[in-house]
Amino acid sequence: MHILIIPSWYPQSPADVNGIFFRLQAQALQRAGHQVGVINGHFRSLRQGIRPVLFGRYGISTRSDDGIPTYTYHHTAFFPRLPPEHRAWLKAGRKLFTRYVAAHGMPDLLHAHCINQGGIMACDIAARHGIPYVITEHSSTYARGLIRGWQRPYMQRAAVGAAARLAVSRSFAGLLQQEFDGLDWQYLPNLLAPSFQADAGLPERRIKSDGEPFTFCAVAHLNPNKGFDVLLRAFALAQAQRPQLRLNIGGDGGEAGRLKNLAAELALQENVRFLGALAHTQVLDLMRQSDAFALSSHIETFGVVLIEALSQGLPVVATRCGGPESVVRSDNGLLAEPGDPQSLAAAMITLYDRRADYPADRLRRQTLAEFGESAVTARLDTIYRRALEAHRSDWNTP
Repeated sequence: MHILIIPSWYPQSPADVNGIFFRLQAQALQRAGHQVGVINGHFRSLRQGIRPVLFGRYGISTRSDDGIPTYTYHHTAFFPRLPPEHRAWLKAGRKLFTRYVAAHGMPDLLHAHCINQGGIMACDIAARHGIPYVITEHSSTYARGLIRGWQRPYMQRAAVGAAARLAVSRSFAGLLQQEFDGLDWQYLPNLLAPSFQADAGLPERRIKSDGEPFTFCAVAHLNPNKGFDVLLRAFALAQAQRPQLRLNIGGDGGEAGRLKNLAAELALQENVRFLGALAHTQVLDLMRQSDAFALSSHIETFGVVLIEALSQGLPVVATRCGGPESVVRSDNGLLAEPGDPQSLAAAMITLYDRRADYPADRLRRQTLAEFGESAVTARLDTIYRRALEAHRSDWNTP
């Protein structure tokens, strides 16, 4: 099957992690035997300054991204929150599609990631060329109330026209059903990166005795939504009752200074470490050196770090913020209320006290069975084939 991926954003270099979930899925589909291509718009923000506007790349660039032909339309977002930007994205999509088809032929199916703007581009291309499309929604803009009124008719049209609508968590699917007038949305999670599925380097885990240090880790961009201030306050409460607890935080961002000051105010300098920005391999190493994982976000549509931690045999505590409810169960961790240090502290203490209830080999086995590459791509393949069958049936109906 020839699948053309249309993400709303996409990594612009091998080191770029913005849109990494889309790239991972494209690569997994290619390994599963599909012909895969990517077209995407890269609209720079004016907040980057005048130099990128004057000297940045414009027009279409092409590259082979691990064997996947990737076409990018470069431009500046002069009106990012106004209708003219919508027209610019449609224009970009048409140009990209024409260039891609000239080199690689007509795809069987389009898969857009996020309605704004990939789904709207896919809807436009599908109407012009008679190709079915599937949409996966990842964006937290719905929960944060950031959708503008003028955007909704375009988004509704794109959602209605999709052969399948996918959401990355069950609670998110329910929210999207409300947002789009009762349209059906299926749950399909993000998949686990290959490096987290590999067996090489996995440590042998044993149950820590009561006197040994027990380390939670947390990894995310240090911004207000991630709730690291709540995590620090929760850890202070938990550590006061279980002095053997430790916390390592990976990530950087605008909140770093404030969080370090808060850790000092809470007298946590001896038991909390800020590790700064971590590369992918460093995240893997951190998880393998830790005993449990903590997520304290206010809103998450999925929470890929949870399945990464579980794949390394770590039980997890997480807030009920949308995505975690589709991942965390009683046999792999505990849920707490968002924004509530006491609730999160209680979950951390309970997980520590019941640490023998979470054998690492079982956590890993369950995670690979549900979120591993072969599990997710097999479900996607079924969705694609049903979409194509329905499309052909519609075309053959007089």
